[in-house]
Amino acid sequence: MKGKSKKKIFIYIAFIVLTLAALSVVIFFKLNQNILIGSWESEDKARLYRFDENTLTITFADSKESVLYGYALKSNKELVLSKGGKNFYYDIFVGDNSIAISSADTDSPEILHRVYE
Repeated sequence: MKGKSKKKIFIYIAFIVLTLAALSVVIFFKLNQNILIGSWESEDKARLYRFDENTLTITFADSKESVLYGYALKSNKELVLSKGGKNFYYDIFVGDNSIAISSADTDSPEILHRVYE
């Protein structure tokens, strides 16, 4: 009887360890993914920001004109935009369904809201 209860305890412990390991892997990958990928819209709905793996397309609502940038996201707190060999640095503050992008050159941050398509 003692042998069966030891096996049950071992099975429960193994199950808990495997479950925790699987959850840790999922959480690790979720935390390291790019939080910007997708579509974002400015508060005034004048610009649509579309982030891919390494490109940002900004589409202006009034003229339907688009501007393409390369970008890099550093530690989910700094956004580096590249265009024509020049780099522009922005700070990012992440909310639930919105982000704020600001730089030393601007007075107020650009607030973007997630667009679900």
